[in-house]
Amino acid sequence: MKEAAGIRVQRLGILLSVTPFRQRPGYCGPASLKMVLDFYGVRVSEKRLVELSGCTRSAGVSADGLLMAAATFGFGGAIKDNCELRDLRHHVQKRNTPVIVDWFDFDGGHYSVVIGIDRENVYLQDPGLGHRRALKLRTFKRLWFDFPGDFVQDKDDLIVRRMLVIRPGKELQGRRQSEKRSSGASETR
Repeated sequence: MKEAAGIRVQRLGILLSVTPFRQRPGYCGPASLKMVLDFYGVRVSEKRLVELSGCTRSAGVSADGLLMAAATFGFGGAIKDNCELRDLRHHVQKRNTPVIVDWFDFDGGHYSVVIGIDRENVYLQDPGLGHRRALKLRTFKRLWFDFPGDFVQDKDDLIVRRMLVIRPGKELQGRRQSEKRSSGASETR
C-alpha cells in the first residue's frame, strides 16, 4: 500500500491533477465547476460561477445551471443519468477528463469532481472538505443519487447516478492546440 495525502490506496493509478478548492456553504456545484475549469486553465471565481449558474445557498444549483455557466467560457457538456462505474472510468482514465458527480453526502445532495477510480475506490476532489477523499466503490454506488428539495416526494424525483462531463468547446480546443504548437516550437529553438 502507498500513502498519498492521508489516503491509503491499494493501487494509486492515475489521479487527474485537479487543484482542490474549498466551497462556501451551499456552493458545491459552482466550486466543482471552478475546479474543472481550472483543470483546463480557465481561472474564474466561485462567486462569478454562483451568479452565472443561478445557484442559491438554500436550493443549490441544477446541473443545467452548471452547464450554462460553463458555456459562458466556451465549454460544452452533457448531463448523463443512470451511469455506471465504467462510464466514470472511460472519462477519467481513458479521456483524462474530470467528471462532476451529483451524490448524497451526509444530509443532502452534493457535487464533487471525480479525479480517479481504481479497483477499490473512487477518488473525489470534494469542495465540502477542500481536499481529496476516497470512497470505497460499494459505498460510492450506494450514495450516487440525489433528489430535489428536502425529501423525496415521489420515486420520479430521484436523480440516479448522474454525472456532468464538461469539455472545452471546439473553439477553445483549437486555441489550446495552437498554444501547444507555439510553445513546442519555441522549445525547439
